[in-house]
Amino acid sequence: MRLKFVSPLMPTLVEQPPEGDGWIHEVKFDGYRSQLIIDEDGTRIYTRN
Repeated sequence: MRLKFVSPLMPTLVEQPPEGDGWIHEVKFDGYRSQLIIDEDGTRIYTRN
């Protein structure tokens, strides 16, 4: 099965993360944001651009 590219969500700067168990967050580091897909069709790297 060929895996499909999933558009990443753009991070949003907030004063503090939302409350509740249904939320996750990540620290924003400077650098590149990419998506790497490895499947039986090969390896593909996607970036926002």
